[in-house]
Amino acid sequence: MGRMMRQERERASFLLDMPGLPPASLAGSALASQSAAELPGGWPRMTRATPYGRAAERIVDLALAVFGTPAALACFVGPPAGLSLVQQGLDLAITMNRTDWQMLARRSGACVVEDAWQESWLAQHPLATGPAGIRFYAAAPLRNREGRQQGVLAILSPEPRPQGLAPQERARLQNLADMLMAEREAELRPDEAPLRLVEAERALRQRDAQLRNQAHIIQEMDHRIRNGLQMISDMLCLQSLAGQEEGLAARLNAAAGRVQAVAEVHALLQSQPGAGRLSARASLEGLLCPFRRLWQGSGRHVRLREGADMMVSALDAPRLGLVAWELLANAMRHGQGNVTLDLRADRMPHRLRIAVQDEGSGSERLLRATASTGCESGFGLIRLIAGGEAAQVRCGPPTEVSIVLDLPPAG
Repeated sequence: MGRMMRQERERASFLLDMPGLPPASLAGSALASQSAAELPGGWPRMTRATPYGRAAERIVDLALAVFGTPAALACFVGPPAGLSLVQQGLDLAITMNRTDWQMLARRSGACVVEDAWQESWLAQHPLATGPAGIRFYAAAPLRNREGRQQGVLAILSPEPRPQGLAPQERARLQNLADMLMAEREAELRPDEAPLRLVEAERALRQRDAQLRNQAHIIQEMDHRIRNGLQMISDMLCLQSLAGQEEGLAARLNAAAGRVQAVAEVHALLQSQPGAGRLSARASLEGLLCPFRRLWQGSGRHVRLREGADMMVSALDAPRLGLVAWELLANAMRHGQGNVTLDLRADRMPHRLRIAVQDEGSGSERLLRATASTGCESGFGLIRLIAGGEAAQVRCGPPTEVSIVLDLPPAG
């Protein structure tokens, strides 16, 4: 954790040590040099006298850069430092006394005020009534390890912001506040820093061990699921050979293939335990190996067309595999010549088009099957799996059958 905080500070330094970026103006009893000149209103001018002072200045600068407001500040109140202030942007120190700052630091806490004129506690505060004329105010509390609030990190603007801050922006502001408070705690309790670092490293090691254990459990689950599905597929294939009526045997073989498709996806998941998203091409390439073995006596070639890769969630990968397998099996049963599987981004977002081509000319039977909502040739089944849109057919040669797979947005 200590290393992560240092990296964040170095990243902030890189972003903010750029030509043309105005330096922050700082004021406060805790961090001011004894020889500093005073600003109007009795506020001493800040110097970069301590690591904490430099870190506070940079984090206030970083808040400005991240949120794009014309002003930002960090205000601390309470022992042992008394009142201290770090600010940039509007010259607020000359319009507010210590009582005003103390009220702000202790009262506002975590809040977003879209328009100060509409908020009773802020409408009469010098921030809003003074020359600065602040209308938008968002603050994250600065809390010590005991949870006691000792100030705020705030962003401000003289223009109201009706949209406020999105949840992720509020979290980002709080993260900056936590970074700043960690610096303050480290300076106030220097003797405890090594102990906190040891505790943080121990917690990270424990967390890493938990993640490794979870990954192992997930990998074992995928392994067992794949083995179970493989057993079911083999049993269906054996049943289809037991002198059954031809139509029934074909249906058993089709069911075995669908189970095999899901099993192969879990084989890929087993090799990437804990993966939230998978390569669609990798999923389909893993699928083609057992599919080619199943049809190796046909003398026909099955390939995946070269193209851009796409990512699908681990939950959607089995759907992708089932749809692709069914389209390939239909082309092998009812088409002619070699077969090509293609993957394309649809014109609409969160949709993926899966297409299979063979060298035949197509047929009326194929057109009827793809338009049907029943299970003839499996088109009714994959229509449900893919999201409800019917497959499209373009008769040839070559003949192409494609269907769109709806993919929920990530997150």
